[in-house]
Amino acid sequence: MKIDRNKLNTLLRSGLNPEIKTRKQLATHLSLDPTSLTRWFASRDRLGNPRYPVVPDRHVTKILQLFKLDPQSLSLNDEEFRHYCFENSLTKSNHQSDLEQKEKLRQEYALQRKLNITDYSTDQNKRPVLIIFTLVILFVAAWYVITLLPFNDSNSITTENNITANDSQCWTGYSPSLGVFEEEDKADPCHYGKLFHNALMQLKAENNSLNSSLPITEPSQNQAYITFLSEQLEYRRIRDNITLNIELGKSEMYRSNYQTAQSYFRNASEMLTALPEPSPQMSTEISIYTAKIADKLR
Repeated sequence: MKIDRNKLNTLLRSGLNPEIKTRKQLATHLSLDPTSLTRWFASRDRLGNPRYPVVPDRHVTKILQLFKLDPQSLSLNDEEFRHYCFENSLTKSNHQSDLEQKEKLRQEYALQRKLNITDYSTDQNKRPVLIIFTLVILFVAAWYVITLLPFNDSNSITTENNITANDSQCWTGYSPSLGVFEEEDKADPCHYGKLFHNALMQLKAENNSLNSSLPITEPSQNQAYITFLSEQLEYRRIRDNITLNIELGKSEMYRSNYQTAQSYFRNASEMLTALPEPSPQMSTEISIYTAKIADKLR
């Protein structure tokens, strides 16, 4: 790829780069002295040796980038190269004109969308009572949704015959006859222990009041619920034991009692299978510490 004097002059006149129209401007972009460009086309070098008057190869790539030209275009003859450069310049100029026209239209549309606020005024609000009344209605509706709906839902559950476990919500205040517990209790967060105790006492009282000589075909109302509470308490006990074994295993591992720690994590892993829905977090934690202990025992 060679750029001789004619092709360089064609590039400077083409307008492909509006910022470069003279050799001096080209020298500035190439960080060269303007006299260097003159020496490019000298027939002899500084030592008097003959040379081919073209742009040195180390500057050709930079010039192509400045004028955004395809390197293959340098293989064209002077006339073809001149047409090629001026056609590209014309295309670029038309594209730039289109961009300027679009920008001008965009600014005109933006000016049309501006509001004239010199004479703009708002009407004074003459209905404060209506606004206050609306806010009161919204407040009452929010209070009803937050307070009364959960209570109504809990009472409606008592009419169901088949009771299923709900893992995402606690059945606090399930039955008014068993007691309504709304205060938080960290030891019994869902109040299953209190409800189970009250339901069991109620079942005993019912059995004591029944006459054994008379057959009874209807099951006790609280029988399914007592079974549910018993299962939940059992699952809670298993989860607590799993947590206990994990923490004991950690404690022994930190004391370098790896055999004892391994037995604790093994117990926790076995108990985890007894849960209806094993906790992925517990399983992951057990696996991590089991792997650490196995590495220590090698």
